[in-house]
Amino acid sequence: MKASAFSPGHITGFFVIKDRHRDVRKKGSLGAGFCLSKGAVTTVNIRKSGKQKIDIFLNNKKSISNVTRYVAKKIIGEKKYHVVVKSTLQLPVSQGFGMSCAGALSTGIAINRALKLNLSFNKIVEIVHESEIKNKTGLGDVVAESVGGMEIRVKEGLPPYGRLRKIKGNHDVVLCILGKGMKTKTVLSNPEQRKKINRYGVMCMKEMINKPTIENFFHLSYDFALKTGLANKKIIKAIEEANKYGTSSQAMLGNSVFAVGNTKKLVKTLKNFGKVYVCRIGGKARVL
Repeated sequence: MKASAFSPGHITGFFVIKDRHRDVRKKGSLGAGFCLSKGAVTTVNIRKSGKQKIDIFLNNKKSISNVTRYVAKKIIGEKKYHVVVKSTLQLPVSQGFGMSCAGALSTGIAINRALKLNLSFNKIVEIVHESEIKNKTGLGDVVAESVGGMEIRVKEGLPPYGRLRKIKGNHDVVLCILGKGMKTKTVLSNPEQRKKINRYGVMCMKEMINKPTIENFFHLSYDFALKTGLANKKIIKAIEEANKYGTSSQAMLGNSVFAVGNTKKLVKTLKNFGKVYVCRIGGKARVL
């Protein structure tokens, strides 16, 4: 039994942590961001076995991958299958591109198709959301990745509790990796950092809702990166240089920059700071 699926990556520009609910379906984040045409492509091979075994490979390397493993186990239950998950991540992990979520979501979709389980798409999204929350790897990525495009998350959690507003945006995006990744779990577990994120995230949300444009999104995102102290000197320098040819900010939560504008000049400029990727705003989770 075999199936493949795709899930887009996702960038958050600013956010508010909302993880105090008892019900995991109501936990999440407020914020704004957009999905990417690059993400995770996953193929699963499943066969009956004498005992349950799940092997996960990320970019051809065997991985523990707790987020994806949780999703696989939740979907197959107690059934004795040998599940081999092979995910190709088209962007780096721990850089604010939603790759752990994309890997898990594409895995869930592929297993559901391979086993002909007929789980609803919303149920798969719920399982991935639960895994992200429990593993402290994200708060709002799967909700955004499930709808694609550009969004404002105006109410935390999964539908019908959570709510999204879509924004028009169809641009090429230049991404730049400036150094080692940032662990979401570390940031979300820091009380002082949480206070700053929520204080400035609430301000950004109010301004974004009043003026829901991509230009305002970039402006607020950069303001958020500066005021929370998440942007280091190298990130600030890269953004200042990129802003000569467009508009840019820091991906949350990553040691990375994203920009739109004159794509050729942005690529040339940002190559001075690190590895560069080019993709588009868009992408939606689907069976391949």
